[in-house]
Parts: sequence; structure tokens; C-alpha cells
Amino acid sequence: MRYLTFIIIVCIALSCQSNDVDRISDDLFYEIDTVIIDSKGRNLDLNSGMITSDLDAKETSFFLYNGFDHAIDEINLEAKEFVKSYPLEKEGANGVGEYIFGIQSLNDSLFFTKSNILSTVIDNKGQVVQRIGWEDAKDSSGAQLEQLPRYLELVSGIDDAKAFGVHFDFQKVEAYLDVLSVSDNTIKRVDIDTENSFQDFFFRFEDGSFLNPAVHLSSGKDNFIISHEFSNEIMVFNHEGELVKIVHYEPKLTPKRANVPEGAEAKSTEQIKKDYQQMLEQVKFESLVWDSVNDRYFRLSSKRIFSDTYQNEWSLVPETKQTILFLSVFDGDFNLVSEKEIKELTDNRFKYFAKEGKLWVAQNFSDDLGFIVIDIELD
Repeated sequence: MRYLTFIIIVCIALSCQSNDVDRISDDLFYEIDTVIIDSKGRNLDLNSGMITSDLDAKETSFFLYNGFDHAIDEINLEAKEFVKSYPLEKEGANGVGEYIFGIQSLNDSLFFTKSNILSTVIDNKGQVVQRIGWEDAKDSSGAQLEQLPRYLELVSGIDDAKAFGVHFDFQKVEAYLDVLSVSDNTIKRVDIDTENSFQDFFFRFEDGSFLNPAVHLSSGKDNFIISHEFSNEIMVFNHEGELVKIVHYEPKLTPKRANVPEGAEAKSTEQIKKDYQQMLEQVKFESLVWDSVNDRYFRLSSKRIFSDTYQNEWSLVPETKQTILFLSVFDGDFNLVSEKEIKELTDNRFKYFAKEGKLWVAQNFSDDLGFIVIDIELD
């Protein structure tokens, strides 16, 4: 298997050296390159760590969480090598929790980490700078809001910090954005499912548990964006947590939303597995990332083809036989410019970002961290 993977890598490398250009549409072209990172002997976490990662504001360092020893690893993208590891503490005065679900690179060598119990701003020595306290915060009238599961979070600023968290109320089958003003410990709650986009994709098991759609919360041009995996609506918010607009567009290569029968009605586990597989076979949307060089957004989406084999008895869907990936390009006002299948991409499980006007997609190349770099040019 490693020999086969090596052949695939060599073939990609050869295609990059020839600088072949593939036409996306009548006015858009792309070139593919690959970057392989020298780990310097560091055992990088190429599973969950590849998702729990972030690019710094200067677009020079890629930070990824390492679950093997509870640390944040820094990759220098210019030198193409691992440069440093920042250890984290699980408990105590500088504890950030045992399991890290998200990291965010902030200015001034700070990190924001989200764990199962804590949301924390730390410095690069692992010292706690600020705790993000959702539990005791109140709304503008002084009433304490009902605590809901926080799915993911972003932080804006430090001195006048605001934290943005997407929350689900599984009993009411509703989704919210909570905006926490850290300085005065107040929360503003915003309904983000006014068009029932989320509600249709909550799965309720017969035992009362839920499977919710994967939500994407990302920074954009003077805004931040909420979207989710099974419908292509783009919800744009300003940094005060106010809804600016909801964007609808008509893709040509995928449906604009997956079709699931009967929405959140309680179902058997076997029926939910079947429905979830059918949805992934139709479309799965990823997050939008901002290309500041060219004033545009990139978004990946996919369709999956499944085998008949499950990895284990707990698997929700069978093993993937093939993932077909598409790239959508939007201008700065979220108008769809072009879309195209990118055959060089075969896996959409990992983080991607814009750097110097190009789309970088993290990949696991035979246990080596690497990136497929897509240079997109509009005529």
C-alpha cells in the first residue's frame, strides 16, 4: 500500500513539474503543485490534528493540534518544515482541558483553544491569558440564558474580545449564534435557522439522541460566515454578531441542498444510516475561505461513492470508495464566479485555506504532512 501511495505521489509531482494547465471554464484556469513538509522527526497528528488547525494572519505558519502529547505544532510553510511544539496543560491554573476540538491563531503569539469544558486564550508558553466564560454570562436584561451545547467557536480581539459560538437546542431542533462580550459578560443570542435550513438535517434516534449537521464557522472579509454541510446557504455576520445577509446561489455541478426524507422525525439507527449515506452521495458542502490577495472566496464541496464494507460495527456509513471534489469560486460579494471538479483532489476531510492567492489543501501523503496547492487564474 505504501508503494502504491508512493507511485501516486510521484505521478502528482511529475504532473506538477510539467506545469500542465487545466481549464475550469472559458475564463478560468488552474495549476496544481504539491508541498511536502519535513517533520524533522516530529510525530505529527495527521488525523484529528489536520482538522484542528489554523493558519496565522501572516500566512507563514500552519498550526495543528497534536493529540499524541497534547501540544500545538507549528509548521513553517515558507521553509516547508516543522519548527516548534507548544505543550499544553490539561488541568490546573493553565489547564485547557483534556480534549481539544478547535484552535485559532490570534495576533501577538496567542492561541484560542476550545475543549469539551473550556474555551481559553493562551500564549505560546501555554500560559492562560483569558478564559471565555459562557456559563455565567447573561443577556442584556440580566437574565441567564439556557446553556446549550457549543458546537464551535471563534474569537475576535482580546482587549474588547467577542466570542462567537454556534449552539444547538436538540429538544426544540433549533440552531443559534451566541455572541459573548467578554468585557461585560453579556450574551446576545441570534436565531440562525430562520429558513429551516438546519432543522431539516437534524436526525433524531429512537433513543432520543441526535445527529446534527456539521457546521462551518469561518472568518471572511470584515465578517464571519456560518454555513453547514448539506445546504449551500451562506449566512454573513458582522463582528458585532448582526446578520448582514443570507446568500443563495445555484450550483450546476451539485444540488444546492441534499434531499432527506422526513427531516428530524425519529427514526431507527438503520434508517438514519441509510439516509445519511444517501445525503453524502448527493452533496456535502465545506466552509468558505477568504483570499485577500484576489478579493474572493473559495469553497469545496463533494459527492461520495461508497463501498459495501463498513470499517467496524460503529461506523455510520460504509467505507468511501471515491470522493469527487468540486471547487467553487465567489467574488467578494459572494457571487458565484465559477465551479469545476478538481480531479487531483481525492480527500476532503482536512483543512484548507488561501495563501498568497492560492488554495492550499492539507493532505496525508503516506504519513507525511503535505499540501495540494491550486493556483487559480481568472481571465
